[in-house]
Amino acid sequence: MKRPREAVPNHLLRTAREIHGWTQEELAEKIGTTSVTISRWESGVTVPSRYFRKKLSVLYDQSIQALGLLPEEGIGSPRSASSPSASASPAQSKRASLPRSETCFLFNEPLPEPDELYGRKRERDTLLNRTYRKASTSVVGPRRIGKTWLVDYLRLVAPHELGSRFLTGYLDATMPSCKTVKGFVGEVLEVLALPATGNSDLVMLEKGLKKLKTSNTVPVLCIDEFEGLGDRKEFTLDFFRGLRAMTHGYGLVLITISRQPLSLVVGKDVETSGFFNIFEQVTLEPFTYEEAADFIQEKSKQANFTEQECQCLWKYGEESEQEWPALRLQLVGKMLMEERGLRGDGAKYWQRFEQRLEEIYKEVVF
Repeated sequence: MKRPREAVPNHLLRTAREIHGWTQEELAEKIGTTSVTISRWESGVTVPSRYFRKKLSVLYDQSIQALGLLPEEGIGSPRSASSPSASASPAQSKRASLPRSETCFLFNEPLPEPDELYGRKRERDTLLNRTYRKASTSVVGPRRIGKTWLVDYLRLVAPHELGSRFLTGYLDATMPSCKTVKGFVGEVLEVLALPATGNSDLVMLEKGLKKLKTSNTVPVLCIDEFEGLGDRKEFTLDFFRGLRAMTHGYGLVLITISRQPLSLVVGKDVETSGFFNIFEQVTLEPFTYEEAADFIQEKSKQANFTEQECQCLWKYGEESEQEWPALRLQLVGKMLMEERGLRGDGAKYWQRFEQRLEEIYKEVVF
């Protein structure tokens, strides 16, 4: 396995920012990323993707050559053993107008590329920052709030934002193969591209992690539907104690996704394992007004919405006072696009529209 390249600070990029008098936080706000990412670019740990190279070039009014942003061949290439659309470029997603409705509003679909994740700036920053520092994170929230999308975002941007030595793997703990420790370990070995020989138990996983540590590779294991590991007869205190030990001994980074906090998922009897102590909990909630405004403004532009359609997106996307669930906004936008030219302006039409909306939304969320 190749050794990661030595980081070379990008003084040109840092100087361009300092000439404008911006902090790393202010620059991150302007181009839609995090201060942690800006710091890594300027220190040479990672290289901006094509999308961000273009944004920086436009912002500073300088060529990418003048900013020192011509990456070496292969730097930042995907290392994920299980990454969604790892080859997709962020530059492909920002369009002034999209001809097909399914490429504009993504209702109950996989995250195709990083730019389709709106809002969640604090949560993204926390997740990226902790993962980079080899710390584990628990993502918690109600059904369809966007937990999996947040983790998919991490996996998509990992090659550029974390660097080539991070290896990400994803599994769903409710898969039939994960009902036993042996099956779970087998899936982990597969998503982390580790050899599976002999008995697939925690000892086998430990041996695989040892090899990754020797090659200076940081394994990041994303476990969706963590409730699937709730059978205490199978997943015992020793199992969780072993996982915790591997995070300390071999640099294993765990990212769990669940509807409830981990203490409620695995139960009180696991508290003595110290398993919970290694996580920071990130709780997802519906969009705030500011997050909803960003989504509605950008998507309305892409969809060529009229002022009335924009107002409908605001009105029907709001589930309760000052709360706009991302999934609901996606559904409302999708329905508005699909029914263009078919709807009337009467109250009866909008009454039926709202009824259909609630039927579809509740089927998915509850």
